Amino acid sequence: MALVLPGSSTVVRSVGDVVHWSLSTVAFAVTLPARLEALLFSVERLVARINQIADNADRVVIGAAAVTVRAETLVEAVEQTSDIAGQLLEIYEPIALQLAPLAARFADDLSEAEVSAAIKLIDQLPELTDRVTAVLPILGTLDSVSPEIHELLGVVKDLRQAIVGVPGFHFFRKRGEAKLD
Repeated sequence: MALVLPGSSTVVRSVGDVVHWSLSTVAFAVTLPARLEALLFSVERLVARINQIADNADRVVIGAAAVTVRAETLVEAVEQTSDIAGQLLEIYEPIALQLAPLAARFADDLSEAEVSAAIKLIDQLPELTDRVTAVLPILGTLDSVSPEIHELLGVVKDLRQAIVGVPGFHFFRKRGEAKLD
């Protein structure tokens, strides 16, 4: 096997390439600390931003948990209200269906004057209640007064018959009528 030596131009070119590569490597090695520092600074900013995003995400999660609790409470209240409404509908639906035609008739026949009168009557109910309360004891005694009035009417009737039977009563009666005219 024979050893072939490269020519001088090839050696010069190879040495030039090695020098160029060495200079490039040295330039790269010289700029490497600054580039690493810039990279580390960027990484630190990225980590700070990620921490900020994580903190914001934690706040969002906490807020979402609070909203969830409030929503659950609201759902429970709505369920209770719905249950109560269902029970009330179950109780009052037959009554409402039965009274609907009567209420429609009442609304159709009710005039504005009647509504105004009803409002005035309601406004006077306290005074009316006081007066009726005062009269009720008197009304309670009327059942015992009734026989006495009946007896009094009988006595007045007897007295009238007696007076009509008096001689000359007719004359006095005409004279009294004439004076009244």
